[in-house]
Amino acid sequence: MNEVILGLQKKLGEMKALVPTEAASPEQIKKYFNDTEEVIEGILKAACDQEDALTTELEGVKQTVKELRGLLKKNDTIIEPLSMRDLYYQMGKAMVAAWNRDEKTLAELKFCPNVRSEKWNNPKDFNWVPEKGFVPSKAALGEPIGNLTTNDQYLINPIYEETIMQEAAKKSVMMNLVTNRPMKNASIFIPERDRGGVELKWLTSYGQKIEATKPNTPTRTELKAYTLAGFIPWFDEFEEDVYVDLGKMFIEDMTEAYGQEFDKQCLIANNAPFTGALNASKVKTHAIKDADVAKLTWTDFRDAELKIAKEERIECKWFMNETVLNHVVNIKDDNGNPIWRKPGDNMPGKIDGYEVVESSILPQFADIEANSPIAIFMNPKKILHGNRKGIEIKRFDETTESLEYGELFLRFRKRDGFLVTRANANIVILKTANT
Repeated sequence: MNEVILGLQKKLGEMKALVPTEAASPEQIKKYFNDTEEVIEGILKAACDQEDALTTELEGVKQTVKELRGLLKKNDTIIEPLSMRDLYYQMGKAMVAAWNRDEKTLAELKFCPNVRSEKWNNPKDFNWVPEKGFVPSKAALGEPIGNLTTNDQYLINPIYEETIMQEAAKKSVMMNLVTNRPMKNASIFIPERDRGGVELKWLTSYGQKIEATKPNTPTRTELKAYTLAGFIPWFDEFEEDVYVDLGKMFIEDMTEAYGQEFDKQCLIANNAPFTGALNASKVKTHAIKDADVAKLTWTDFRDAELKIAKEERIECKWFMNETVLNHVVNIKDDNGNPIWRKPGDNMPGKIDGYEVVESSILPQFADIEANSPIAIFMNPKKILHGNRKGIEIKRFDETTESLEYGELFLRFRKRDGFLVTRANANIVILKTANT
């Protein structure tokens, strides 16, 4: 039998098994069906390109595609976006199931075991078989998929993961501003080049020789992802009537902590394990004329902005603590009128025409000393966030608190990477003078 056809049939079978019955949002539903149709078209083309394939093999692929499309059409009429209460209930139920190693319930909720230390599993790695439990659907030769009998860590349903990340974005000022890159591996290389990487030549006459040009070769910059872990405690007994409260507690605690950590890594981290904009190498700086931050003037902002090329400034924003912004609001002109236009005016929430983003983790006005940062002017899209899919939950009861106070812990893990790119062309740190 044609090996390619066999592989395509297997892929179609996996797609049929993973057709969702619920979704995080209408946008996710639409994206799923669009992406799935593209994959189906690719499979059909690959099958038809097999010149040595038998007619029966091709017909088998077409029949499976027909069945898959029928299933998609059927589910398209019944899939509804999850309400937050539904998500709380399902997550709470899954947390109880994970704690009790109730794999049947976890399988129904489309969770799956995570038994690899580096390369995490995904739902299509396992099938649920009654009376047998989770059964590996594939395992690379020489790479055992893991010991399921002692496993107590599970990857949550990817649909729940997307909703949770949407909630986390509400707790973060940076998550919707930076450039998000999916990562299939722990490390990827990003081509980082200056503006004008391609050199253009005009030809002014017919037959003119085209001179060879040497484009600006990009720098290969590595984006690494590491694992972030946190522990969420609780005391309550596991009963069905607390599923909603338990799930709500987990999602709210997890998203708040993750949102704050996301902002920290983007803005103020100092090699722990990433470096944020405030500590990035090669950033430009602009010092005001005085070591006293109270002497900050309106022109200091304009002078700092001019250190970035006009073409690069288009997407730049000011980032500062709300206490610094409060000082800016109260700067007055010679006639006693506020220079900064308040929201509701013709130019709301902007300094010198640039949007202001407040972050509580940036330096507070009262704490700023001589030679200290005040605010950041930058294009946040030049900060890359590497997102490796998957959120893992694991029961964790081997603690002193558990033994002494009956306090239980659920550990969550997620994998992310952060990288500030082209800092010299896109970031200016406004700071106080040295003396």
